[in-house]
Amino acid sequence: MLLRALLGKPETRANNFVLPGPGLFNQPLTGPLNINDGTSLSVPAAYRAVQVLSDAIATLPLKAVRNGQVIADTPQLLRRPDPQESRIDTIAALVTSLLMHGNAYALIGARDRLGFATSLTVLAPPAVSVMQEAGAVVYKVGGHSFDSSEIMHIRGLTLPGSLTGLGPLAVQRRSLGLAIAGEEYSSELFVGGSMPSGVLHVEGELNREEAEALKNGFMAAHGGRQRTPAVLSGGVKYDALGWSSADLELLESRKYNAQAIATIFGVPGHLIGIAQSDSMTYSNVQQDSISFVRWSIQPWASRVEAALTELLPRGQEAKFNMGGLMRADMQTRYQAHAVALSSGFMTVAEVRALEDLEALDAPPVVDVVDVVEDAEDE
Repeated sequence: MLLRALLGKPETRANNFVLPGPGLFNQPLTGPLNINDGTSLSVPAAYRAVQVLSDAIATLPLKAVRNGQVIADTPQLLRRPDPQESRIDTIAALVTSLLMHGNAYALIGARDRLGFATSLTVLAPPAVSVMQEAGAVVYKVGGHSFDSSEIMHIRGLTLPGSLTGLGPLAVQRRSLGLAIAGEEYSSELFVGGSMPSGVLHVEGELNREEAEALKNGFMAAHGGRQRTPAVLSGGVKYDALGWSSADLELLESRKYNAQAIATIFGVPGHLIGIAQSDSMTYSNVQQDSISFVRWSIQPWASRVEAALTELLPRGQEAKFNMGGLMRADMQTRYQAHAVALSSGFMTVAEVRALEDLEALDAPPVVDVVDVVEDAEDE
């Protein structure tokens, strides 16, 4: 990157072509089942699971650190990666891409005088093709080719030798399809099902005109939102009909699908609206939340940190402050710190580092890049 800047080459090609759209489509009312971003997120449990994870990571404070010390002047890339939107929107888009597709792509935009990235634009994963040409990884976007220095690529679960990660849309299509089909069936059943709302019984035979007149008269008096009492005579009787959710097992089916989605995304059931048993206590929920941070949020956040770190000057690291998500267990954590300090196997500096606090009486952190830029200005 430094050589690129010194040779005066263009900083970016991001301004020279139009970014492909996300391609978000809804499920058609008829025809085969489509499993894509739009149809998957139409399932309430899937939408909530993705929202919980992406928002939890996107709202974490993001800083640059050097040797464990927070750099006072946060790089522009971490303050606002995409100048056209907020940092939260950009990070949430990256995490959502990872959760849905197992891959997140961002086109590197402007660079500073030393060739380090100062901005990037998140790309829709379906619009990016990854291949290997002459031993190098090449990204095809909108008819243009980019090398690995121009695209930030974050991968999720990856098989050995694979260039891309695996996401639920690729390997969990059966479970997502079952949930999508269940939601579609339920909505069409209640909105456009063939079962009538009720039956009018009449003694004797009616011709078509008489039956139509009776139905229209009953609907005019009691149809729609009218809830007035019905007065029937001449042997006419009305029996109301309706679907039983218990008989159709819709409630159990939805609960099963929601639990499967919670398993796919690694989200505790109580965070996406799955009813818990009476045995769930505050302590159980708290421990579930802590496990959620450690085993679901932390791994995804670490992938984003590693990718952003690759774009920063050597020695700097992008770091999310995870402490905010663990504050619910502050008392237990502080009690453990007290035991560690009194036993002598941890120091105050080590405890403060665990809490993402600056060391006491620590000398100010000087950024090498800032020194170089100041020298150039002089």
